[in-house]
Amino acid sequence: MKKTIQRLKNERGLTLVELLAVIVILAIIAIIAFVFIGGVIDNSKKDAHIANAQQIISAAKLYESTGGEFPTGKEAVKVSDLQDKDYLDVMLDPWTKEKYGTDATNATVTKEANGQFKINNFKASDNNCSITATEQELSQNDRSDLCKQDE
Repeated sequence: MKKTIQRLKNERGLTLVELLAVIVILAIIAIIAFVFIGGVIDNSKKDAHIANAQQIISAAKLYESTGGEFPTGKEAVKVSDLQDKDYLDVMLDPWTKEKYGTDATNATVTKEANGQFKINNFKASDNNCSITATEQELSQNDRSDLCKQDE
């Protein structure tokens, strides 16, 4: 027992330089993790906004299939009209967690000559993401270029 106590007394602790080195290494790892997680969060918000755009197109299809007048060509149906007629619930902006503003509800859905639906100028708050795309473009695997930032 005495030998164990003497051995512990003779051992030295960490020096200040060693402690600082450990802190610097942990700080570098934390910065790398923070940057990586920040990018993942931003991408998930963009994906949520794109999913909302897909939901709007689905509401427009439902509107048309239940007898709503949906002209082909330049005329369009506003997102706010789909909400007013109860084809679309109020959606939340992924960035603010609040209802979309007038920029988003003034977005329109058109029916192209080929029968595809297209959403136009669907904007998130603070111009984080603006989408103008057909339903086919929204359903592609690589959708990274759909979310465009306004300057």
